[in-house]
Amino acid sequence: MELVELLERFGAPLITGICGYLVGRPKQKAEVEATNVENAGKVIDKWASYADHLEKNIEQLRAAIEELNEALELVNDEKAFCAKTLTNLQIEYDDLKKLYNELQIELRRMKNEKNIKIDRHHVTGE
Repeated sequence: MELVELLERFGAPLITGICGYLVGRPKQKAEVEATNVENAGKVIDKWASYADHLEKNIEQLRAAIEELNEALELVNDEKAFCAKTLTNLQIEYDDLKKLYNELQIELRRMKNEKNIKIDRHHVTGE
């Protein structure tokens, strides 16, 4: 009877443990899989959030690029206008420089004529 007592004493908990293990293992596996799915969902949500944030950054950068392109066009237009104005001013400067040189020549000629008249007047006594 000792064997029967031992079986009653340790057999029932042992059988309960084995049955619990066999029944609990699939439940535990299902819980782990559910946790993994939940964690995967959190990761997907996080990456979706990152993607949204990057999309907003891309839109801001696209707007900034468009503004810079518009500013570049304005600067190029102003550069072309300034180059044209500079060319016109250079032409005007060259014309004025030419006129200045002509006037200098005329002034020297007039001074020479005056000096010649003064010298003639001095020499002839007139």
